[in-house]
Amino acid sequence: MEKYTAIKERVVKYKNMLEQVTEWRSTWSKKLKKFILQEVNKLLDATGLEATVNEEEKIKGLESITIMLGSKKSGIYEMAGDGNERKDFFKEYGTLVYSQLFNGKVQVWMTFPFIEGLIEPRPPKLIGIYAPPEFNESLIIGHLESFMKDLIEWEDFDDDDNPNASPPKTQIGFAFNPEQED
Repeated sequence: MEKYTAIKERVVKYKNMLEQVTEWRSTWSKKLKKFILQEVNKLLDATGLEATVNEEEKIKGLESITIMLGSKKSGIYEMAGDGNERKDFFKEYGTLVYSQLFNGKVQVWMTFPFIEGLIEPRPPKLIGIYAPPEFNESLIIGHLESFMKDLIEWEDFDDDDNPNASPPKTQIGFAFNPEQED
């Protein structure tokens, strides 16, 4: 019957999606997790970036891979008591995470650096959500590049990009005649 054509198409699409989810979840455990770990470790070795790579497997089916840059004394401290005791503030250097989602796709996100007890952490940033077939070496390199870019911007914070500053004036339009040099 024609009145059921649209719903039949949706049911077929839904069943296909369920099969795909099962396949993608299987891909994570059979090969994708291993591939991501190998590529991340190759990148860390090639770049000299010091990080700890962990596999989070407490919740099966929602596993993740975390690349943590660690925590160290920030160089900022508070004098306590009679001035002879020192309380150091520790800095978390950021984390890049690959986490499997309920539908078999992989979410890539990061945490920003912060100084415990002194600076509130920024919310995590979503880098992207990818189906397992999308993964390749270039994609993982791009994730690390994006992560490094955001970390560099965090470390280099200043007021050069002050949102309250007035933008430079530019003239555009067909009546605009730039001055010509002789």
